[in-house]
This record gives sequence, structure tokens and C-alpha cells, in this order.
Amino acid sequence: MSRSLPAGAMRWVKVGAIPVAAVVIGIAVALASSPSSLGRGHALGTPVPPTPTPASATPVQSVTQAGVLDKSPQLVAAGSQSLAGLTVNVAAATADSGKTWIKLVPPAGASGVAIDPANPQRGISGGSSIKVTTDGGTTWKPVLTSPPVGGPYVPLQISPFDGNVWFLVHGGKLLRTRDGSASWRDVPGLPALNAPVLVAGQAFGQFYLASGASVFSLIDNGQQVVPQPSLPAGESPIGLAAASGGDGTLFARGSSGALYLLKGDKWSALTGAPAGPIAAGANGILVVGNGGAKLGSPGIVAYSTDGGANWRQATGLPYDQSVEALAGLPASTTFSAYCYGGDVYTSTNGGRAWNLLSRGLRTTSG
Repeated sequence: MSRSLPAGAMRWVKVGAIPVAAVVIGIAVALASSPSSLGRGHALGTPVPPTPTPASATPVQSVTQAGVLDKSPQLVAAGSQSLAGLTVNVAAATADSGKTWIKLVPPAGASGVAIDPANPQRGISGGSSIKVTTDGGTTWKPVLTSPPVGGPYVPLQISPFDGNVWFLVHGGKLLRTRDGSASWRDVPGLPALNAPVLVAGQAFGQFYLASGASVFSLIDNGQQVVPQPSLPAGESPIGLAAASGGDGTLFARGSSGALYLLKGDKWSALTGAPAGPIAAGANGILVVGNGGAKLGSPGIVAYSTDGGANWRQATGLPYDQSVEALAGLPASTTFSAYCYGGDVYTSTNGGRAWNLLSRGLRTTSG
């Protein structure tokens, strides 16, 4: 219901309306930009309003095709400025927070590639032999000494802790060098590997390896192999992430799509999160993306600070591409996300709020 103002007030309204409106707008802007406001997030399933684009900003073209890493990429973080993305035959990395990217593909006659997250000029390729580049793929050379026989060799990862540590698979065995190919070792104590998943742990030189229903902790770059409990019902992990600072030590996505958290010697099933990639970090933080390799629909990340009992939806992700890969820095609350159109986002507050890091992995300009 509206009421007419007294006649004597009309003159004040005409003179003071603009300053009052400015004050109101200023207060609203201050509240919206408050760090505490950004940290609250949204309950999972609650629509997240799009972030307004400043009038002075140049409009960004919506992506219309998949980015450089296409489907099913893996992200590996190696420091506050270093990040690598991997797929079967494409790898890309940045050592300057996304300002520049080095992109690698295998040389002619080779297959499979991995890139050093901390030094994107260095990478390895597989196939019938292993080759190495130290100039971003301009030239590829043979390794220093020949590896154990039994190709083809499939690169898994160059360690984010030490660029001289490489992991590959050949003949169902995990092959490792700790000195940039001067010497090699087939890691003992493992079953025959089939489509293995390898991720860095929270401690220097620690990795987790999964193949079939088996899960292992690799200590000191595989000098020790420690079996871990298998997922329930014989599920095979298709995604792993190491957590710290909470009740759980290992976060997993099972082959059925279910989520699990390893607490002590028992896996607990988690519900209520999206169906895509996973990551974990310090303080027991778990993050999950929506996946699905979609354009024209928003990217979604849910985060949990209580071991997956409750999930909240993050803010700041793109409106036009799904989140296909996630990575956390060891013992940190900083996370990175690769989105299907090639945009890379980062969060420094445990996955609550995200900001664009780079559009450098788009396949089209915009």
C-alpha cells in the first residue's frame, strides 16, 4: 500500500533522491563484495545466480566446442603457479598461473604423453619406446638408458614433487625412474595393472595407485608399496584424491559412480554430491564437480568440510561449460578446475568461491 508524502517533503525528495540511491547502491556493493559473503556458498541444489558482468568489461564469447583437453582429463597441481592437464595424447601445463601454456602431443610414431607440471618445457611420450623433450616438444630425444623390455610404454605421470620422477605402465607393470631415465625399476609388490589410476598424495613423494579392485599407497616414489582396503562390493576406483586434516585419508569415485571416503581401514559411502570429478585438500575438504562433458550448461562444484555429511554448492563457476577435472594442492585449501570448454578456474578458500584463472586452453578464441 502506498501513501502520499506531505507537500513539504516533496522538495526534499526531488533534491535528495539521487544521493540516497547512491548510498543504498554503495552499501549493496560493499555487502556483495564482502569476503565473508563469498565464503558462505549455496546449499547444494539451490540455484546460483549468475555473477553480473561489469558494464566496462569486454563481453566474453560463449564456448562452442570442447577445449584442448577434451573429455576425461586429469589435473595435477605442483605449486601455487604450476598446473598440468593430461589426457591420453594431449598434455598442457602452465608455470605462471595460466598466463602462458605449453601444449604437448606425442611425436610421430609415438603414443601417450605426460608433462612436468613444474616445468612445462619437459615431457615424455610412450609407445614402442620412451622419448623425452626439454624444449616444449620442438625436439624429442631417446631416454638416457633403455627401460626394461616389454612395450608399449604408457605414460602415467611426471611427479609434481620432482620432475625427475616418471611413472609409466608396460606389460601390466608399473615402471618408474627417479633420475630422469638414468635408471629404471619395475615397482614390485603390485598385481598386473589394467587401466590404473595414479594420483599424488599429501606427503612429498607419496602416491596412491588403483587398478581393478586393488588400492595401494606408494611411499617414497614407490620404494614401499602398502596395500589399502578395497572399495565395497568389489568396485573399481575410477578416481582418487588424497585428503588430510580430517577423518578421511582417501577419497574415491567407484566404477558404479558412487563416492567413498576411507576412514581408518574402512570405506564409507557418501551421497548428495554431483557425479563428476573429485579432489581433496587440507582440513578434510572434499570437492566434486558435475562432469558430463557439456557445453551450454553451468559448471557446478560442491564442497564439504565435514567428511561428506553435508555438501554446499560453490559460486563463481562458468555458466556455459561443465567441470571435467579438479585438483588440489597438497596440504592446502587451494583448488583448480578444468572446464569442458577449456576454461580453467581456481579457488583459494576451500572450493567455496571460484575465479577464472585462464582461457588459454580453449580451442577457439573468445
